[in-house]
Formats: sequence, C-alpha cells, structure tokens
Amino acid sequence: MNGLASLLLLTQTPVPSPLPDEPPIDPSRITPGLLGLASFLFLIVAVVLLYRSMRKQMSKVDPDLPEGPGDRERAEDARLTEEAEKRGEADDAPENRS
Repeated sequence: MNGLASLLLLTQTPVPSPLPDEPPIDPSRITPGLLGLASFLFLIVAVVLLYRSMRKQMSKVDPDLPEGPGDRERAEDARLTEEAEKRGEADDAPENRS
C-alpha cells in the first residue's frame, strides 16, 4: 500500500502559490526593442539584395527575342483591326474567339 500511496502523491499536480501583485503594464513604455530593430534591418537588407539580384537577372534578358508561336497571327490581327477601324468597319463588340 505504501508504493500506491507514493505513486498517487507523485501524480497529483501541486497547486501554485498565488502570484504577488504586479503593477499594471503601461502601454506607452512598451517598445519593440533590439529584436524589432534587428528584424527590421534584416528585412531592409533582404529587400535590397533581392532588388539587386532581380536587376542583374533582368539585364540578361534579350529584348530582341525571336518570334514565338502565334506572334505573326497576333500582328496580322492587329493590322487588320486597325485597317477596319480606319474604314469604319470595326465591330462595336468583339466576337468571342477560341
């Protein structure tokens, strides 16, 4: 019976003593502190590095790319639409083409 009694005593959670009265927290004295400053500076550095990397990658893009599939059709369609608008034959509502 002694072993069972000690096992029951170990499994019970102790009741915490009441906390001492603490003064209320003044919201005007709460600041982000050093961790907030470090986080903000880290974000600024990350954005600057990402911007520089993007500029470097965008400078590698060739602006004079060869024609892709459908470029000729779109150019011809734009030319025909422009000619039709000059003649006054353009539709008020464009058709739905698939």
